[in-house]
Amino acid sequence: MFILRGDGLQLGRLVRRIHAAGKLVAVHVDLVEGLRPELPAISWLAGAGVDAVISSHGQLMPAIQRERMVAIHRLLLVRRSLLGSGLAAVKRSGADIVEILPGVILPDVSHLLPKLDQPLLAGGFIRTEAEARSALAAGAVAVTTSTEGLWGARLA
Repeated sequence: MFILRGDGLQLGRLVRRIHAAGKLVAVHVDLVEGLRPELPAISWLAGAGVDAVISSHGQLMPAIQRERMVAIHRLLLVRRSLLGSGLAAVKRSGADIVEILPGVILPDVSHLLPKLDQPLLAGGFIRTEAEARSALAAGAVAVTTSTEGLWGARLA
């Protein structure tokens, strides 16, 4: 389960509830209130039992990994001109997973992406099964979506 927003003070209790349901927890350190994309927040998330941390700040990926959490580097592709610098940042970061946003554009830009060493997620604006299938066909190993109707969909 990806936690992208909310009150950081509630995370410990929420992480325990999610784990009790047999799910893993990934927290977006850049977006959750009360957290900042800095080393103390990474240590705090590890202590709270978080399984993975999402951030667009590539320099945090090694610290996330040192804390034995999965490092997810979020790459926002709002302009083609950002593609080169974004991919260079991903390469430098050594993240475990790369998430492309908006994921709905992955089928249109996949030919511009080099083969990445990390698994690729597609997230953002994926609202239909057809969009999810297109992202998977374009190379994503999974999609992230807040469209509840897709959470249990069999897309493979």
